[in-house]
Amino acid sequence: MYTGKEFTFNLLWHFARKNLFRTMIVSMVAVILYQVLGFTFVAIPFLPIGTIGTAVAFYIGFKNNQAYDRLWEARKLWGGFTNTSRNFAAQLIALVEDKTVVKELLYRHIAYLNILRLQLRKTIPWATSKDNLHQTFRGERSELEEVDLGLKKILEENNKGEYYEALRGKNNAASGLLKLQIMELTRLKRERKIDEYEHSDLVRHVNELFNLQGGCERLKTTPLFRQYSVFSRVFVVLFIYLLPFGLLKDLNNLADWGVWLTIPFSMLISWVFFTMEQIGEFSENPFDNAVNDTPISAICRNIEIDIKEFLGEKELPTKLNPVDNVLL
Repeated sequence: MYTGKEFTFNLLWHFARKNLFRTMIVSMVAVILYQVLGFTFVAIPFLPIGTIGTAVAFYIGFKNNQAYDRLWEARKLWGGFTNTSRNFAAQLIALVEDKTVVKELLYRHIAYLNILRLQLRKTIPWATSKDNLHQTFRGERSELEEVDLGLKKILEENNKGEYYEALRGKNNAASGLLKLQIMELTRLKRERKIDEYEHSDLVRHVNELFNLQGGCERLKTTPLFRQYSVFSRVFVVLFIYLLPFGLLKDLNNLADWGVWLTIPFSMLISWVFFTMEQIGEFSENPFDNAVNDTPISAICRNIEIDIKEFLGEKELPTKLNPVDNVLL
């Protein structure tokens, strides 16, 4: 998640440079053909281009609304993880007298959240934008490149290294940890350390975690439908390529040198349209380990701090802070 109050020039240039170079070349070709070589027939009326631009703007608006809904839903799902984790931890501490068992369950829960984070950030080529301009791996790159090593690291950090062999290579290691949670709660009920009602309440929280995880996996594995995503880029590029040829005649009427204004105006207008399209493209997958994604690493760390405070621990991990205005 980008946390800066404004975008720096370097960041804007990072996203815009390819499109600006492309637009500059197309507009220079149009001006040279019209002004230097005298091929005045290349100038076309602006009316049809303006009509296309209006249609493209509406289309991009629809796509961006859908992408924003996906991004906001991801944040609500992880807000649900935060609330459910607090409820689960508080009830577990209050209901189970054996604090060793409580610590075992809660440390396993912390491991679960971080393993789920790792799973959600795995790259799915067909569900991820082919442009990687928005992606930033930073401190988690090694975990993402080798998921099994990341799994081992997370389990060992939470004193759960014994589960590594059972979970490595699994299609869904996070669900495997939730299964262990339910099995442990059932064992506590059979040993009469919690009664049936307490067991039901605690299992209900684990079931809610399953539901939240399923919502995240749905967003991860189902990208914005390709017919909306692909044609949005096609229409924007078509508009950008036609735009300089529609500006030639009108700008040439301003002055003898006015036709050369086609180049900067084409670049400016194309930047606006292409940036709007990029916003939707880079927002549709909220777990792409990218600049504008849901900060699930920070959320996991905040949950970990809350749980360890509930347990009365003194040495707490530090909160994650933005690096270069990016909070992961």
